[in-house]
Parts: sequence; C-alpha cells; structure tokens
Amino acid sequence: MSEAESAVTHRLPLHRTRHFLRVTKAKTQFTIYSLQLFWAAWRGQLKEIWVGDSHAALTPARELGKPLRHIEDGRWVCHLGPRLQFSIARQGLPPAVLRIFRLVGRTKNAKNVLWIYSFGEIDVRCHLVPRMNEPRTYDFVATYLEKIRESARATGSDRVLVYVPPPESDVAEEQTGFPVVGTLEERTQALHLMQAAMHKAAAALSDDGPQVLLIDCIDEFSDENGIWQWRYTYDGLHTNDEGRAVVRREIDRVLAAADAAR
Repeated sequence: MSEAESAVTHRLPLHRTRHFLRVTKAKTQFTIYSLQLFWAAWRGQLKEIWVGDSHAALTPARELGKPLRHIEDGRWVCHLGPRLQFSIARQGLPPAVLRIFRLVGRTKNAKNVLWIYSFGEIDVRCHLVPRMNEPRTYDFVATYLEKIRESARATGSDRVLVYVPPPESDVAEEQTGFPVVGTLEERTQALHLMQAAMHKAAAALSDDGPQVLLIDCIDEFSDENGIWQWRYTYDGLHTNDEGRAVVRREIDRVLAAADAAR
C-alpha cells in the first residue's frame, strides 16, 4: 500500500465518525423540534407552517435558522433543504416528516392550521431548460400537487396553499452544487411554463380531497423582462420585507376569495 493510500485509509474512520455524529445530531434536533411542534399544535398555538425549500424558510422569516422552528405568533417553518418539485412528485415528503405531520393532524385544532408548501425554484434554475420544450416535461407538476394534497390529508386540513416559485434573477450568485443551466431568458421561459402547468394542474384536481390554492406573485415580483425586481429581494433570490408583504397580501387575497366562493 502506498503512502497516499495509507493516509486515505486512516482518514476514513474519522470521516465516518464525523458523518455519524452529524446525522445523529440532526435526528436528535429534529425529534426535539417535532415534539415542540406537536405541543404547540396540541395547545392550539400552531397557526401557520411553511414547508419546503429555502423560500419556505426565508419568505416568512429573515434567516434560515433551525430546520424546524417557531418564528413568531404561532407561525412555524419546516425547512427540508434544496428539494425539487420533481423529487417530491416521485417520492413524496420524507416519511419522518409525514409522521410528525400526522400527529399534528390528530390534534383538536388541526383544521385551523394553515399549511404552505414551497418547492420548484431549483427545478427551474438547474434542470428544466434543456427539456422544457419536450412533450410531457411538466407532467410531474400534477403529481407534485397530488403529493401535497396527500400531506394535507395527513395534517387534517381541508385546504392547503402552494407557493409558485418566484422569478429568475440576473444578480443572484451561483451556489456551489446548484449550477445554473440556461440563459436568463430561457430560465424565465421555463418558469412561466411551470407556472402555467401548476395553474392547469390545480384547476384539474378532483373535488374529493383538500382544496389546493396557489400563491402566485410572479407578475408582481417581475419587471418588464420577467426578472426579479430588486426592490423585492435582498439577494436576488429570496424576498426582503417588501417582498414578504406582497406574499402576505396574496395569501390573504387567495384565502378571502376561497372563503367567498364557499
């Protein structure tokens, strides 16, 4: 065995130990936060929870923080990391997450909790451009909404909100591990194709399950070229306070319209 091979072999146990400790810590923290979430729901103190990617974490709050946490006034965030609409459509939400959601759904105030899901921005930024004009490319969107509706059944909700991904950006820095694919114009086109597919799929859902309502702020967030207006974002990717206010107004409008329709 060469000296280099021996060095790698000696490092492997340390890497495995570090990985084990990180995973154990993450699982322990999630268990603790899950118990806190359930306790809040049991006491009727859970009013709203955002679930999903970084937009689910940074639209209702100003920082990422813990993956499952209370923000303020009964509002919570469950940040699942950089998940795709495509992967949620294929696999659904993580089983551990669904288990705690089902427990929350058994509490007496479960129907009063507002659930908001956000996935899809990474699909657009990193994956869709090369295949966006191919037939059936956006078929996964309908399955994605069905998976979200399954989670709504688990939580005991009769309706669920789904956030349509925000506009593409000409100023956001590229993130390691998530290379941008396509020009800005192509990604903007891919986003609008996803937007149309989400509205079509939501309208086509059957009436035998929880209602799926879309929160779509693309038009208000976009400039004349369909790109993020800087006034609404602090980093070219996520909302600032002014952008959060736009989302909150749209949530209130959509809920009021749904109540009026009933």
